[in-house]
Amino acid sequence: MKSTFREHYSQKFCLKLDHLPTSATDRLSKLMLFFSGIFGILFFILGTYLLNLTSFEGSTDFEKYITKSTIKVHSFVSTETFGWILLILGAGIVVFSVFYDIRFKKISFDGENITAKDYPVIGKPHSFTEKLSNYSGVRLRLKFCQSGLISRNKFIVELYHQDPEKIVPLYISTNPKRIRTIWKEYALKLNLPPLHISEKGMVSHNASDMDRSFSDVVKSWNLPKNFLLEKKHSRNFVCKQKNDKKMIKVRHAILDLYSSLNILTILLLGSVLAYAFFNHDIIIKYIPLNATLVLYALALTLIIYAYLTLIVRDIMLIHKRKIIIFRKILGFAFQDTVIPFTALRGIDIFLTPTTGRYAINLITERQVTTVFSKLSPDDLRWIKGFLICEMREE
Repeated sequence: MKSTFREHYSQKFCLKLDHLPTSATDRLSKLMLFFSGIFGILFFILGTYLLNLTSFEGSTDFEKYITKSTIKVHSFVSTETFGWILLILGAGIVVFSVFYDIRFKKISFDGENITAKDYPVIGKPHSFTEKLSNYSGVRLRLKFCQSGLISRNKFIVELYHQDPEKIVPLYISTNPKRIRTIWKEYALKLNLPPLHISEKGMVSHNASDMDRSFSDVVKSWNLPKNFLLEKKHSRNFVCKQKNDKKMIKVRHAILDLYSSLNILTILLLGSVLAYAFFNHDIIIKYIPLNATLVLYALALTLIIYAYLTLIVRDIMLIHKRKIIIFRKILGFAFQDTVIPFTALRGIDIFLTPTTGRYAINLITERQVTTVFSKLSPDDLRWIKGFLICEMREE
């Protein structure tokens, strides 16, 4: 059976539980759809202009005395074809914007029952009503989302049901600040266990432990010394110790699907940009100079972005009861986050289902810091065990 409630549309959503009954609408941002519609209209107008360009062609008396060039120029795409491409692309963007403005879901809660009503673009609305007691818990998950050149994680707090069609959102944001607190508050208000997806499957938390420092929780486990560190780690990362400082850093680039896509992007766009640069005089005969420069800048930006994404390395420094995260790019290390042990509320290995990548999430009351997203689950388990050992010894 096809799921109609598995995905959520919003990048910003909140079902408030302060006053019941309550409801909220899950849909794409109207502002984003407005601007995408504007760009679609501009593409459509430009395509129409290029298709009608021949209607304005002609020659003046002055041009009759100019010797015509004998150089034959061949373009990969004719003006008419390029016009059709822009026209169809613009029309598609406009239709996309209208459709996504029409499509939305309405989530309602009266204290005992959850009602979700999905309004599709075509056809009748689909709806269901489910008792709150039939839900397994409040799940926190991450979803990779792409907004133009910027890729971000979407943090989703949702009511989890065994039937994927009955999963409904409670809170959605691309801002990780306070996400653990919000997750905990929903779990306590609904009297359901907090859940999340780890490398071993679904994990249930004890809501009472979520208010405690993670270092205090670790100490209560009474773990044996070096319970994990006897196992050697892989060569994908380095673990060093100097005096009272300990450092973990990724050794080299990990080749996976997304790294391969970055390499392919660099090679393809680099080849196109190099060809365009050496044939600049020919290209500007068919594309205006300003538009050509904009395309050059866009291609160069994509190449730089793909390259930086490929070479960025995560570094974790443990010093004076603090975890310090650095991002290393082109030999320069930039400090990203400082987390005292006392502020840490959890160390979880999270799965991003869209990308299939795992990462360590360092969770505090205020934010979630994602690190080592290019390592394997086995590497991440070793690093998590290493951090647990460090906290236990405090």
